[in-house]
Amino acid sequence: MLGFLLTCLAVGFEFTPIHASPTSGKTSPYFKLGLEATDWITSFQVTPLSSRWGIPYPDASVWGLDPYYYSNGTITAATNGINGGARQQLAYLLGGHDAGLGASAALDAYLSTQDPRYLAIFNTYYGYFQRSQIPSPTIAATTVTRVAGKNVTIDNAGFFAEQASVSTGPDGIYGTGDDNAKLESVYSAAEHGNPIAAALIAYYRLTGNETALRMLNRYGNWLVRIQIREGNFTGAFPVTQYYLAHGWKPRMFETTESAWILSELYSLTGNKTYLNAAVAAGRYMLSRQFSDFSDPHVRGALPYEWNETRYTTLVLTNHAGFTLLAWTQLYRITGESEFVDAAKKYANWLLSFQVTTPDTPWGDHTYANDSMAIGGFYYGYDTQRHEFGWRVALSLWSAAYAIPGLLLVAQYTNSSTYRHSAQLAADWLTKMRYADESPAPLQSLAIIKYVLSSWWGLYPQFYQPDMREVRKAGIPEFIASVRADPSVLVNRDPTWFEGTFNVNFNAIDYQMASRGDQYMKMIWSWWPDLGFEPRYGGDIASGAYTIANYLVYENELTIAQSDISEIEALTNNSTLGSSANVTTSYLSARVLMGRAMRDFSDGWYVIAAAELGNATRLAEYALNELVVLIPANNLKARVQIETAALLVLVVFAAITNAYWYRKVRRLSSKRNRRKIS
Repeated sequence: MLGFLLTCLAVGFEFTPIHASPTSGKTSPYFKLGLEATDWITSFQVTPLSSRWGIPYPDASVWGLDPYYYSNGTITAATNGINGGARQQLAYLLGGHDAGLGASAALDAYLSTQDPRYLAIFNTYYGYFQRSQIPSPTIAATTVTRVAGKNVTIDNAGFFAEQASVSTGPDGIYGTGDDNAKLESVYSAAEHGNPIAAALIAYYRLTGNETALRMLNRYGNWLVRIQIREGNFTGAFPVTQYYLAHGWKPRMFETTESAWILSELYSLTGNKTYLNAAVAAGRYMLSRQFSDFSDPHVRGALPYEWNETRYTTLVLTNHAGFTLLAWTQLYRITGESEFVDAAKKYANWLLSFQVTTPDTPWGDHTYANDSMAIGGFYYGYDTQRHEFGWRVALSLWSAAYAIPGLLLVAQYTNSSTYRHSAQLAADWLTKMRYADESPAPLQSLAIIKYVLSSWWGLYPQFYQPDMREVRKAGIPEFIASVRADPSVLVNRDPTWFEGTFNVNFNAIDYQMASRGDQYMKMIWSWWPDLGFEPRYGGDIASGAYTIANYLVYENELTIAQSDISEIEALTNNSTLGSSANVTTSYLSARVLMGRAMRDFSDGWYVIAAAELGNATRLAEYALNELVVLIPANNLKARVQIETAALLVLVVFAAITNAYWYRKVRRLSSKRNRRKIS
């Protein structure tokens, strides 16, 4: 069974998988996008020296972490006062958020392809999760810090150390055995732990692995412990105790994401502590939802809220998918209609932020003449100024995480509109990439890695459909100045990186921007810097695999049900008289199909499709065996029937002969007596 075999993933780091039958859906553009995005994010993973992917590094303590962002060719430019492009002397590898996304992408890629390379990638992430959960041999659970003149104890037991600092050893050279690598917990917030928890939840649903469950329970206890009394969660900086001592406010992103994770933990464990915390977060979200608001750009939304001592006036779509997942799962678990009602209102608000064509009955048509914008979601809106401003930009992660949220709401409301919106968002994601791929040198841990991509990465951070915002950034003006005087591009003061690799970032800016409006809109968010975040690949992979597997599920279910029904018809609803292999395969197929239906209902579409694929394979094996066994059994049965019939005829003939023999003898005896008399 798939679950049994995948258990080996955590203990032995390798196993022989059950191969799901390939389907035509696996060649869809969404699967292709998911695999490309997986390859993108995992190409930046810090890996063992023997690895053929990622950034090989000698120190095992940092294997599985992912760099956070690249700017002008160098990771974490300007960290600790280092100028952008200078050779790094200290590297921070932000791993928690990004590694969680990468692990989920690798697991989904493996389930879609059965390529062992993705399994090895997942195992590298999984090893990091095991090493980094607090407390560990190098990280204490509690620390004491001074906040506003007071000692504040921070308890991080159960959290995952989300970054590592790496500095050179005595030889002063990066990448050698004496480097000093140290896992650290600096930004211990739910935003960085929840993506790891999501990857572990998927893994546990597949395998039932107890080690993963223990890790999840430790993390779940941490998540409950840091929750604020009102039900909300703090933002992406030091933990709750630190926040409260400062009087800082929480952030809606972490609240919605944590509500979803806690509801999933309850579904796995039945632990009502998790359910109570999830409900508290869900009710807090209900209390903040805008209802009586005349502005349709606000009605149904949630305030983003913010860090420090204020609340923002923005409503943003970057947490929209988690909001929908949390409320819909809470409705599924509790049956309380207020959660699904809120989810529908919120989904309708989200759809009003989607760029659509005039013939589409929902969405915003302002930028309908821009084919590259169709399907994307505006990033945010200012509720006091009643304007989008630069936030009319379309966010990749808003679209990626809206997809699973909209699909789950569609399931529980039977709304085809939400399904179509999700697919439109997926279509938009397939267009959001840079086509000018070439080997670009990038610096990480002061190691130079050549990545096949644009200098701007593989995917843009945003797409800005409003050329007024592009002009405000000065991009067309820069192009005009270069055309008037090409000497503007002369690099008179190159950075270390530019001098080492003979590149001119001003010239690269010009080459990209001069291609036209489309490229100006794609590079707008980083201008005039060059930069990207590898995590975009994890975001995109999540949305792509979700829609791809959602769309193939129905066909897979039909095949599995048909095969199982055929087995039952051939065996008269009983396989007990069949061979042990047939019986085992049939029963396993039924179990996997039941699990797939449950996982699909819960919104875990990739897992459901993988389970159905394996259910079909097992059912087809049983059918093939029955095709061989049934003719032989039928022949044996015919021989037995014919033998029995012949025996009946013989017995009948004997009885008949005996009857007539006795009858003839009696008649003969009577005649003889008459003659004598």
